[in-house]
Parts: sequence; structure tokens; C-alpha cells
Amino acid sequence: MSQSDQRGDAVIVLSQLSKVYEPTPRWMRVFARSHLTENVRALDGVDLSVGAGSICAIVGPNGAGKTTMFRIIMGLTTATSGTAKVLGLDAEGDSERIRQVVGWMPAEDRSLLMRATCRENLQMHGRLQGMPRKLLAERIDHVMEQVNLIPQMQSVVAGLSAGMKARLRLARALLPGPRALILDEPTGAVDPIAAHGLLELITSLVAQEQLAVLISSHRLEEIEALQSHALLMDRGRVKYDGDLDALRSEWDRPSLELVAADPASAGLIADDLRARGLDVTTEDLSVRVQLDGKHRVGAVLAGLGPLADSVEHVREIPMPLRDLIAQVYTTGTKAEATR
Repeated sequence: MSQSDQRGDAVIVLSQLSKVYEPTPRWMRVFARSHLTENVRALDGVDLSVGAGSICAIVGPNGAGKTTMFRIIMGLTTATSGTAKVLGLDAEGDSERIRQVVGWMPAEDRSLLMRATCRENLQMHGRLQGMPRKLLAERIDHVMEQVNLIPQMQSVVAGLSAGMKARLRLARALLPGPRALILDEPTGAVDPIAAHGLLELITSLVAQEQLAVLISSHRLEEIEALQSHALLMDRGRVKYDGDLDALRSEWDRPSLELVAADPASAGLIADDLRARGLDVTTEDLSVRVQLDGKHRVGAVLAGLGPLADSVEHVREIPMPLRDLIAQVYTTGTKAEATR
């Protein structure tokens, strides 16, 4: 299990969850837009535990198995083996009850009625879930206030900005008063400023309501800003399961930027560092050197000798998250190597 269950009571628990899509039967191929000719393993023995009041970011390229995982939890498809449980409810046998305790926010706006108002959208969704009329009216007012959309209550959805539509979809996910949220690319069609506001809203709701949250995103800067637990997936298998800080401690290779007083000094510093076998790039007055286990900041600066007097600014630059994750996908983690 992941480390997330240590931060609160386990709400979402996946145990050896696997899904294999089998080839399309010959008789059906004429009716299908596309068909499989061989088995496709979408999930391969995934273990995961997400506690109340915590967020788990699911990261991976297209085809990693993120959407399949979400669909199994919501009871929209069945697992080939293993189990998915929410608050002890089995995703396959108790799918109807699970949809009452899990809020689902899909990636696209196609699930919204564009010619209806915000209130009408929520009313329709609540009725489909079988919510009592009085409770539904109370919950609509509550969730619209939670996502700061009260002024847009009677607005037609087609006239809303992308950020407001995303918040409406979040309001719809919150409607039944869930204990868990599954957010599939919640900021995919939203500009960076609106995305930042939406993520702040989500993290605030997680803390206030003690929700367990699974969130997928292709925007790695968002994943890092969440400071959450992360599950890195590739072709249905887990490549890394843990905190991003722990991942950094294992793989981070920061760069050191030295800004020289003049171009000549920058050139001399770069030559000196290259002579010591360091990976160096230069741009105008800036000299960047890739650090590793053998070359620390102090040693690099001390080795410059008199040239250090021409350095006007020094800055250590952390490894970008995209490079860090690419390293995991290319090489694997130390934990994987010991399995």
C-alpha cells in the first residue's frame, strides 16, 4: 500500500487491481469503430490507498491506465482481477452506493447541458441520482456557494467562461455530499490563472471536508503545486508511489548557475568547469553546470580559485519535475530495482 493511508483513515483502497481488454469478437468488428486484435493490459496489479483529507495525483502518459482506474472505481467498467473499494464498498458489487459517496468530475464539458442554467444542470443531475427534492435544493445552494458561483446560478452554461464551467462540474461532483472525489483533468481546458484558483479551491475543500481525492493532470506544475502524494503510471503499471519530495531526494540532480561579471570571465569559468569533467552550458554571462553526487556546490566554487572573484551571482536550480519524472520512466526507481 502507499504512504497515503498513514495520513488519515483509508477511504479509497485498490488491491492488485488489473484490467485486460480482450480482442473484439469477429462478429462485432463490423459494428465497432475500432477493434482490438490482441489482449491489452490497461492495469497491472495496482495497489493504492488514499486517506481522508489527502490528495493523490495520478500521473502518466496517454494509455497509462488512469481513466480505466477511475472508471473501475465508479463502477462504469469491471476489473479483470483485484478489488477497488471506497469506504469498504466494493466497486463492482456496490457500484450504485459508491456513486453516492464518490463525486466524479469528468474531463470534458460534454456532460453539461449548454442551453440550460447552472441550477437546471444541478437539478437534473441530482434527480438522476435519486436525491430527495428538498435535500437537492439545499445542496444546490450549498455547493454553488462552495465553488463561488452563486451570482451565476441562473446563467446559461454556454455563456460561462471555461473556468466557471470547470467550477460547475466540481459543484456537480460535490452535490451528493461525497467522501471522495475523482477529478479527471479538472483544469484541462482552463487558462493558468483560472486553473490556479480551481486548484486552491480543491485543496481548501479537501482540508475542510476531509475528502479523499484522486486527481489526474498533464500539467506537471499543477501536480508539484499540490504538494501531494503521487502515483506515476506507465502502461498500467506503477512506476512510483510516494511523495514527490521523496522522489526528489532519490533522483534530483540540480543545476548551479554562475553569473560572471563579463563575457570573458564567463568563458574562463566554463572552460575551467569543463576541464573538470562537468556538464556545462553557457548563455551570455550565465554559466550553468549540472551537479551530481561527486560535485557539490561548495566543491565547484572552491575549485574555481581566483576565478571565483569574477562571479557576481550564484543560484542552485532544482531539477524540473518533467525531467525528474522522465528519469523515473527511463530508469525506474531504486525501489523497483530491488523488487
